Amino acid sequence: MQMNLTNKKEEPLLSRTKITARLEFEKATPSYQEITTLLATHLKAEEKLIAIRHIYNSFGNRKAEVTAYIYADEIKKQAIEPKVKEKKEKKAKEEKKK
Repeated sequence: MQMNLTNKKEEPLLSRTKITARLEFEKATPSYQEITTLLATHLKAEEKLIAIRHIYNSFGNRKAEVTAYIYADEIKKQAIEPKVKEKKEKKAKEEKKK
């Protein structure tokens, strides 16, 4: 998997940096976690401060366009990023275990 940064823009009011990159991969489209670890190693940042916003890929190509944000601290990330909703199936399984 190869990654080339195409754009890096500082957003000081939100304490973050917007990253756009092109990604080339061999098999299926990589998961958000795989891309987060790749960005963290490539940009020397902590994984918990990176938020992947979009992965755009076109049918038949093994390329994707990634939009991500790197935050200055975790508090800003929690305040700005949308909350991830839990699926109903997970909640039902947890309630059955209790």
